[in-house]
Amino acid sequence: MLADLPELAELDINPLLADADGVIALDARVRLDPAAPAGADRFAIAPYPSELCETFDWKGEAIAVRPIRPEDEAQHRAFLERLAPADLRLRFFYSRREFPRSEIARLTQIDYAREMAFVAVGKESGKLLGVVRFIADPDYVRGEYAILVRSDLKGHGLGWRLMQHLIAYARAEKLEELYGSVLAENTTMLKMARELGFRIEPEPGDGTVRHVVLE
Repeated sequence: MLADLPELAELDINPLLADADGVIALDARVRLDPAAPAGADRFAIAPYPSELCETFDWKGEAIAVRPIRPEDEAQHRAFLERLAPADLRLRFFYSRREFPRSEIARLTQIDYAREMAFVAVGKESGKLLGVVRFIADPDYVRGEYAILVRSDLKGHGLGWRLMQHLIAYARAEKLEELYGSVLAENTTMLKMARELGFRIEPEPGDGTVRHVVLE
């Protein structure tokens, strides 16, 4: 409410009755201040950036691309558990099938002022199709990115679209650099990174990894 109504100075609900059958507000009072003392610019934690939500057509299906939300936790777990083991290894650099709830929470409950994760969701199916994210350094100068697309949708351009979305957001945020680590065997990701303008370098001390950088 404060993000949408910066003029909201005070909200009083009294009495508020709650029991096993629900909640009833018997009286309420709202005080407004034309000086707009509230608003998102005063928040200690950035509010959900709903202005970054958009929809596009992809292979005849409407796809919503929006910042991730805490309530995506269950869907995000289902998305990860459906990925092919090989795709999980390319993303996390080792084979795994278990994802502790604490880790899923960390991926879905983010600080929008320091990181960003965009999810692609089918408008009709409601299923999560892919996710791309970056986490910025403390000075908000460089950001490390990562991307995952559902295994059965790889090679159809969705990852490219998500990367373009993330790059555009990083530029709007005036981030100076996006970077990532990619296994040398992940030729598909390296090809996409090269076509998106990333510089590809050997990872010092590890011949199995490539360091990719977009300034």
